[in-house]
Amino acid sequence: MATSSKSSPLVQLFTALEAEGIKFMLVGMSAANLQGVLATTVDVDVWIGLPTREYMRVINLCRKLKATVQSPNKVFLSDEMPVDFVYTLDGLNSFETELRRANKLRFHGIKIPVLSLEQICKSKEVTDRDKDKLHILLIRQALKLQKSARTKAKRR
Repeated sequence: MATSSKSSPLVQLFTALEAEGIKFMLVGMSAANLQGVLATTVDVDVWIGLPTREYMRVINLCRKLKATVQSPNKVFLSDEMPVDFVYTLDGLNSFETELRRANKLRFHGIKIPVLSLEQICKSKEVTDRDKDKLHILLIRQALKLQKSARTKAKRR
């Protein structure tokens, strides 16, 4: 998964994680956006397949990419894109199980694992944060539309 310095800092991050053998997947509303949910989000959430105690591997990698480290879980990439690293997600199976079920989607010329809309919704329902309530509705609506489109396609 080679990338040039002209690639976006986020693509450079994903490529660097892959090169270091650090498993990851895109989660949260950025993952939902990539799957057709139209909603705004200000950061990118990345689920890291390492124990929390190994977070320094990810942070050191980010420093090499000229990211500004705010905390063990939050960095700002060189283009000021905020990235939140998560090491567990409430209401879901293990990282390995979810990674096997993840969608592999194209993102700026590379393929990355992306948590499914169903699982994003499930995690947001379990955390029950006020800020997620609208996102849950939008994800459910997108899932209904996708199901309807599949049903129509089968009838043809």
